[in-house]
Amino acid sequence: MADSAELLSLLVVVEFVVIAVIVALLVPLDAAVPFLPLALAFLVVLSLYLT
Repeated sequence: MADSAELLSLLVVVEFVVIAVIVALLVPLDAAVPFLPLALAFLVVLSLYLT
């Protein structure tokens, strides 16, 4: 079982990815572009963690 610090980090990453996806869907693309590279990096890290 993961410790509490690891679970908190995982929760922060998941929250950022969800918020970035919502922002990308709701605002114009040129305003959402700064969030997309970091969200993509977090998605890769999240998928590597879960596998």
